[in-house]
Amino acid sequence: MMFFSGTRHACRSASTCVLLCVTIPGRRDTIPLVTLICSLIMLASPTAALSGTDTLIHSPYIIEDESGDPYFTYSKGFVLDQNWIGWETYRLKQAPPKNISSSIQMMNVSDGETQVLATSPSSEHQYMFDTPFSTENGRVVWSENSKIFLYDRTTGKEKSLTTDESRDDPRLYRQNRNPIITSDRIIWIGDQVYPSTRSEIFLLNLTSQNRQLVFSGPGKIDTLSADGSRIVWSDERGEAGGGDIYLFDLDRNEETPVCTARDIQQHPQISGDYVVWEDYRDGIPAIYLYNLTSKTEQRISNDNPLTLASMPYISRNFIAWTQYDIQDRTREKSRTIMIYSISTGEKELFLQGARPLTLQDFKDNRLLYSRQDDKSIKDGFIHLFVIDTPVSAPSPTLSASSPEQENFIDHGEKSHAPVPTHSASGIATPLAFACLGLIYCIREKL
Repeated sequence: MMFFSGTRHACRSASTCVLLCVTIPGRRDTIPLVTLICSLIMLASPTAALSGTDTLIHSPYIIEDESGDPYFTYSKGFVLDQNWIGWETYRLKQAPPKNISSSIQMMNVSDGETQVLATSPSSEHQYMFDTPFSTENGRVVWSENSKIFLYDRTTGKEKSLTTDESRDDPRLYRQNRNPIITSDRIIWIGDQVYPSTRSEIFLLNLTSQNRQLVFSGPGKIDTLSADGSRIVWSDERGEAGGGDIYLFDLDRNEETPVCTARDIQQHPQISGDYVVWEDYRDGIPAIYLYNLTSKTEQRISNDNPLTLASMPYISRNFIAWTQYDIQDRTREKSRTIMIYSISTGEKELFLQGARPLTLQDFKDNRLLYSRQDDKSIKDGFIHLFVIDTPVSAPSPTLSASSPEQENFIDHGEKSHAPVPTHSASGIATPLAFACLGLIYCIREKL
C-alpha cells in the first residue's frame, strides 16, 4: 500500500477505517481491527522526511513551442551553477527559407537577470551547440562541431580550447565532446576515427595551460564525471556493446576499475569517495553505489523487477534518480524521482507520477528538475528544490537499505516563492488523534 503525506494521507486512512466499520456492522472485533489498521498506517509513515523548499522558475527565455508556426522552439540541457541555471534554446524555422539557430543562456534565480553567452549562427559560431554542457563558478564549457569552448561570465570573454578538430589530417582529427569543468580543469572526450576507432580523455589545466592525455583505448566512452583529482567514465574495452566503470586519479596518475560486471554499466557520477551509476547486470536498469574507501558495492534502487531506475545524480550525501514501471507503455512515462541518503541508507520518494518528469542537475543541496503536468510553458515547468538539511560528507561505510525503507513524499506544487514542504512528523500526530477519535465513535455506537 502506498501512503501520501499531508491531508491526502489522513483522508486515505480514514476512508479505509470507515469502510471496515460499514462492512462489519455490530461486531466488536471491528475495534481491534481498526486499531491495528491505524497503527500500521502510523508505523508506515516515514520517521524522517527530506525537507526543503521548491521554487517554480519563470522566464520568458525558457521556451517550448511545438506548433511550428512559424518556429519550432524548445529549451534543453539545463544545468546548475550555484544560484544560476543555464540552458540551450534551439529554434527551427519551418517555413521557407528554413533556418536553424541556437543560443546558450544563463539566469540568476534570485533576480531573473539573464545573460546570452553565445549564439549560432554568428561570427564566432556556425553550428548548433551540443549538450550536455558544464558550468562551475561562472565558467561554462560546451562543444560545437568537435570544438570545445569556454566562456567566463566574470570577464565576458569566450575562447576555443581545442585545435585538433581540423579535418585536414585524419590521423590528428578528434570528435571532441562532453566537456566538464571542475576547479581549474576542463576534461572532455575525443573520439578518433582514423586509422582506428577509439576514445580518448583529455584534460586542460586552465592555470598552467598544460594539456594532458588521460586515457586512450578501444571502444567508445559513454560519459564523464569528475570531482577533485578523480575522473570516472564507462567504456567498452572489456565487453563489446557493454560498458564498465573506470576511475583515474590525477594525483596518483593511476587508473582503477570500479565495476566490470556483466552487461552495461553507464552514466557514472562521482562525489567524494562515492561513485554511482546505472547498471544492467540484472536485465533491467538499476542504480548501484560504490565506496572507494571500503571498496564495497551496493544496489540502492529497489529489487522490484518491474521498476526501471536510470540516470543517477550524486551530490555529497544524496543520490537522486528517476524510475518508472516497466508496464507503463505510454510515450511519456509516469516517472518518480527517488532520493537516497548515503549516511542513513534511506530512500525517499521525492516526487511521484508526473508526465513528463526529468532530472536535470543536482549540485550541493540543489536539485533541478522539469515537470510540465500538461501546463503551458508560460506557467513554468522548471523547478529548483533546495534541501534544508546541511549537505555534509557521509561516513565511508555503506548503509544497508531495502525497498521497505522508502519514505513516500509528494511535495506537490509550490508558489513562485520557496514554500516549506510537508514532513512526516507533521502527519503522525493528527493522524493518531483521528484514528483514536474514530475508534471512540465506533465503541459508542456499539
